[in-house]
Amino acid sequence: MALTDHNDVFFGSTDDAWTFALLNTPVPAGPGILTSAGFSPREHLGRTVYLLAPGTPGTAARTGDAIDQLLPHTLDIVELAWTCHHRPSGAGAPDAHITVCGTAVTAATTAPRARAVLIQAGFTACGNGTLRLADGMDEDEAVGRMVRAEAHLLVEGLQVRVDLGIASPEALPPAPRR
Repeated sequence: MALTDHNDVFFGSTDDAWTFALLNTPVPAGPGILTSAGFSPREHLGRTVYLLAPGTPGTAARTGDAIDQLLPHTLDIVELAWTCHHRPSGAGAPDAHITVCGTAVTAATTAPRARAVLIQAGFTACGNGTLRLADGMDEDEAVGRMVRAEAHLLVEGLQVRVDLGIASPEALPPAPRR
């Protein structure tokens, strides 16, 4: 399975700025909630992917509303969509940039506080100034650590971007075999 497949609902962003949602387990109200929030369903490799196009007005609010409405149906929701985070116009590089490449999860920081938060979340320093999650960590644990790190960074008022290594909606992984 891909890291997007472990939770009941997964929200993420592609490298080309599409926001997507995956319903990995049956959530009967899920399709209606997502389409009411403006997500467009698209069949892709054995699953329905719900998409918001780059630049859709109110992407963060739409995603937040969908999550709010999904919570009575499941608490197993992950949101790692950098497209849903407010970035002030003219802002430079994020304080933390987490990158998923295959099974490796690395991070770069531009702020000492961001580095401390990532280390607290289980990232370790590499010799080249970057951080990484331990090799061999299972996907559930890696996703959990990324979610905790992102949430902590945002609470600290730091900017964060999580790149899931998914270039475009067409590159989303196929449905897992059940």
